[in-house]
Amino acid sequence: MILDGLGDLPAPLLGGLTPLEAASTPVMDQLAGSGLYGLVDPEKSGKVPNTHTGCGTLLGVLPAVVDRLKRGPVEASGAGRDLKPGDIAIRANFCTLQEQAGKLAVVDRRAGRIRTDTSELAAALTPLDLGDGVSAELIPTDQHRCVLVLSGPGLDPGVTDTDPGDRGMPGFVKTCLPKHDAADLTARKINQFVDITHQRLSRHPFNLARSEAGKLPANGVITRGAGAALALENVVKDRGISAALVAGCNTVIGLAKALGFEVITKPGFTADIDTDLPAKMAAALAALERHDLVYIHIKAPDIFSHDQDPEGKKHFLERVDAALKTLVKANVNIAISADHSTDCNTGAHTADPVPALLYAASAAGKKGSLVFGETACGSGTMPRQTGHIFLLRMLDLMADC
Repeated sequence: MILDGLGDLPAPLLGGLTPLEAASTPVMDQLAGSGLYGLVDPEKSGKVPNTHTGCGTLLGVLPAVVDRLKRGPVEASGAGRDLKPGDIAIRANFCTLQEQAGKLAVVDRRAGRIRTDTSELAAALTPLDLGDGVSAELIPTDQHRCVLVLSGPGLDPGVTDTDPGDRGMPGFVKTCLPKHDAADLTARKINQFVDITHQRLSRHPFNLARSEAGKLPANGVITRGAGAALALENVVKDRGISAALVAGCNTVIGLAKALGFEVITKPGFTADIDTDLPAKMAAALAALERHDLVYIHIKAPDIFSHDQDPEGKKHFLERVDAALKTLVKANVNIAISADHSTDCNTGAHTADPVPALLYAASAAGKKGSLVFGETACGSGTMPRQTGHIFLLRMLDLMADC
């Protein structure tokens, strides 16, 4: 189970505890106490991971490849958009922009976490002829998330982001710059797309209605993580292990598709706080009838942290813990970790390690309990390790059972 953004820092609103430490999680406490637990650096110590890199490591992408993994192609894969030679994919957000002194200020990077009608907005921008033989296609995925695909001659993914990121807020839309001369055309076309998008979406009837209703308009698009087609090596498949993913997040779905895993998703498996946890557990157990290994990805802990809601994160983790009872009763091996830590005080990803546990079904009935969380894991029964080593440890556990 990948609990997105599980790791956190002490929150004053929770009496100096992290959301996981403050939550009542008797099932995870028992699993950790009966198994192994400790801290995991999703990639390596001191590095701030993202969802696609942290999850990619746990899904078996080799460390050297994860370092080169770009978000855009992952999002395109999740959206079912196959990239042709020369295509460039860029992860994008619908956002709320405001003109200030000739610049575009980013009011909200997620347009109030817009959840509906983004297909209508994307249709106003697709297809878009940017000149010089370059065309743009914007594909909405889940909530505010979307992927921009540029097609045409002379494109190169070596460009910078226009998204200021959570750590850059409050901030302005950045100018896309080429990292080398060959990427100059791509940078110019992305800047052109951002400008056209703001012009068109600012007067779109849907956004005018949102503004009148007191909601943030999705009147712009910001970009990051440009890349070309994926070619991923995978330690899970290299070991001959059949794997599947239960998820609703397009990013993780894109990784699983690129890795050749079966993807199991339903409308109720959202990348939000309303995801159907019991149904995800049931789907995972059903998938274990035909696969050796099943991943369950749950996005909501990360969302609560980004929204600086430690209390909400605490309560959601209690819901996850209750849903875990189904897996424990099924007598399966269970591993729990995360793709990264997200600080609920600032709303940003951090380089802090994440709490993790490994539980073998053979340990059922073993007495052992603790408060599973960041502090306990700091002196746990597993040494601090990378996400790749944690995965290998999990695969070795499978082999021994």
